[in-house]
Parts: sequence; C-alpha cells; structure tokens
Amino acid sequence: MHYLSDYQTFQSKQQLNEAIADHLSEHYYELSATDRAVLNTIARYAVKFAGAAHLKVATIANNIAKSEKTVRRAINRLQELRVIRKLVTTRKVTGGQGANIIQVLPFVIRDDQAEVSTREDSVEPVVPSVQPTEIENEPSISFKQNTVINNTYNAPTTPYVRFKQSVEYYVKDAKLTNKLYGIYLAHTSFLRNCHESSELLNCGIEAVLTTFKATKRKVIRNVAGYYNGVLDRVLDGLMYAALFDA
Repeated sequence: MHYLSDYQTFQSKQQLNEAIADHLSEHYYELSATDRAVLNTIARYAVKFAGAAHLKVATIANNIAKSEKTVRRAINRLQELRVIRKLVTTRKVTGGQGANIIQVLPFVIRDDQAEVSTREDSVEPVVPSVQPTEIENEPSISFKQNTVINNTYNAPTTPYVRFKQSVEYYVKDAKLTNKLYGIYLAHTSFLRNCHESSELLNCGIEAVLTTFKATKRKVIRNVAGYYNGVLDRVLDGLMYAALFDA
C-alpha cells in the first residue's frame, strides 16, 4: 500500500498524534463515544503512512462492535467537523467502489477560537492505578525549542530519571513529573511482555514531547489529562505498527 504515501497528511507519527489529541479536545462536546472510537480506529490504521488509511466501513464496524450504518454516520460527522476527509476509490478490475482512503486532517485553530475555551480542560485522564487530578496553581508552561532532547534516550541511567529529564526540560515541577510518570506506568504495565522496555520508554518520552509542544500553541491547564490522551495514541501506534510489520 505504498500508494498511500501520496495521501499522507503528516510528516510523522508524532504530528498525527498531536492532531488527534487536538481534534478530540476541540470537539469534545460535539463527538459521541462512537464518533471518538471511529476516529481512534482510523488513526490506528493511519500510523504507517501518517494520516492516511485505506479502510472499509466493515473493518471499522468490526473493530468497535457497531453497525456499518452507525459507522457511516460517525464518518459523516467527523467530515462535517473537518477532522477527516474521505476519498472514494474504485476497483481496477470490476470498476466498483472499493475501500475508502480516509485522511486525518491537520488541526486548524479557527479565528473565533484564538482564545482557548475551557472545554479543553474538561478531559480527565482515566488510568487503572493512578488517578491524576487537575493541579492547583499549575505553573504556566512555555515551550522551548528542543534540539537535544533525543540525547536523553542514550543516557546511562534509570527509566524514571530519563523520563524526569524529558519533563524537566520544559518545566521543573516534581508533582507534575510524578503524575505523568504514574500515567506512563499505568499505561505500559500490561505491555511489558509484548514490547521492549526501551520501546515503551521512548513512547512515554515522545508523548511528553508532543504534550509540551502543544503548549506552544495554546494554554493547556490539565497537562496530565492531555498527556494521558497523547500517550494512549502513541502506544496504539506502537501496537499497530507491530501488527503491520509482522
């Protein structure tokens, strides 16, 4: 499916993850649980060619245990909100309609959304062993251009210290660091038999980078909640990439 490279909407998986997090945050009240499930399924299949997936409605329906009619409704809703774009394809042999190419669109801040609404603060993270809550008086976070953060991947130290270094590059807050690390542990605890610990740690640090990069464009008061969503997307990408490469 190398032809999908012609339909990519992002240069990297990181950009895709950031866009998904932004879309879900911006349209939190406009999307149903089914709409979000459809978007997440599309995004999972759009990892290899960032932002583009060749998907049948039936495939999505089977993934989320919903009817094809319900999935089509959700796709139409996501198109109306300019979250995705559906491109109809035809079969070369029979000429009939084939599976759709679905593109996840970059998130664009509308003119009337220059001031970030408090809707973005409503998404609370859900993790099994750690229950992050919004941090009182959480410091204002400013993004710094990072040209050396990847060097932390090779540092001869413990996973926690490496994780802590990635957070402290942006903000020094021990409470926030421990909260983010707790979310990371909760998400990865059941994946340690499937993936190398270094892969999981890299995902955790990638999600840190994506989260704090987003603060360059807008105010994010619930950083833990935002990180929870981004990490979920990054780990989904890791699992689906493993399936595609198998």
